[in-house]
Amino acid sequence: MPRFFLQIGGKMTFLQEINKELGKVGIDAGKGYSPRYWVSSGNYVLNKILSGSFKRFIPQGRIVCLAGPSGAGKSFLTANVIREALNDNIIVVAIDTENALDDDFMRGVGVDVDNKNYMYVPANTFSECKKTVSTLIQGFVKEYEDDEKAPKMIIVIDSVDMLLSDAEEEQFKKGVVKGDMGQRNKQLKSMLRSFVQAIKKSNISMIVTHQVYRNQDIMNGKGVWVIAEAIEYSLSQIVLLTKLKLKDEKGKETTGIRMKCEGYKTRFTRPFQTVTIEVPYETGMDPYNGLLDVAIELGVVKQNGAWLSYGGNKFYRKDFDKKLQDAVLEECENKKSQFLEANEEEEDLTPQQSAKKKRFEQTEKK
Repeated sequence: MPRFFLQIGGKMTFLQEINKELGKVGIDAGKGYSPRYWVSSGNYVLNKILSGSFKRFIPQGRIVCLAGPSGAGKSFLTANVIREALNDNIIVVAIDTENALDDDFMRGVGVDVDNKNYMYVPANTFSECKKTVSTLIQGFVKEYEDDEKAPKMIIVIDSVDMLLSDAEEEQFKKGVVKGDMGQRNKQLKSMLRSFVQAIKKSNISMIVTHQVYRNQDIMNGKGVWVIAEAIEYSLSQIVLLTKLKLKDEKGKETTGIRMKCEGYKTRFTRPFQTVTIEVPYETGMDPYNGLLDVAIELGVVKQNGAWLSYGGNKFYRKDFDKKLQDAVLEECENKKSQFLEANEEEEDLTPQQSAKKKRFEQTEKK
């Protein structure tokens, strides 16, 4: 019988001996590090599509990517998450590569930029970004190591797409324009892989934002959103955000963002679940926004025309108050294993995309 199946006379088994030897060189074998805690996004239904639970979003020791096209609300959602984290006494370091998270913008979303737990850091290149994150992580680990009772910290990079490669920076200084022979993707992949490895044991999480584009496949009238290979390869948590039209309230124009959110990639629940949420500029993100539609989809709340019913009581949408919200949330949490899918018809297509989509649908019918 192989030695690793035996333990004779109190001697260590083969695997125990190997574990001991690995420990001598600093390798902690035998432990799979599940997240010790989670941080909410500030919206319950957004939490659900990434984690499987309505009450958690960003896992300890992992990197979450908010991906989407220009104008989809990546920076706005990031700022809302930062606000919620600071309210929970979490340390937040915002690394800004595109001047999107300036103090005036952050204050407008409700972020206390004077909070002692908040730090803003500009960055232009991969080298600067990597050095900043490395310094943060090394300082944190030196102070707390992997103590489970250490403070929680979130590092934000908005966005990774604006970072210059070393070659691009050098070319700019020389005043020339040349290709970088794929160095951007290589440096991005290397940077993200380093971050993934560096934070997994500490009370550190990360958020990065990423710009996506449609490919040239327009058979369905709109093409397909393409996420960079470096992002898709390195990260296990990706939310794809696309912009929808924000519904008017009582005939009045409302400014803000309405998002379709898709759990594009996740290790903690079924991927490709979708929900829609509204984020008005004036008030920021409501944690319960989108919950009522999800509750109807899950069968927790019944709908009959304009009337809704829950627990034997009828009500209108405008009457979905805090007491009802909390009760419905708990029941939805009990059904968290069910798949969520938002309505496709609400997507905000350009007139050209809409026309192509109609022609494609008519061809399919024939």
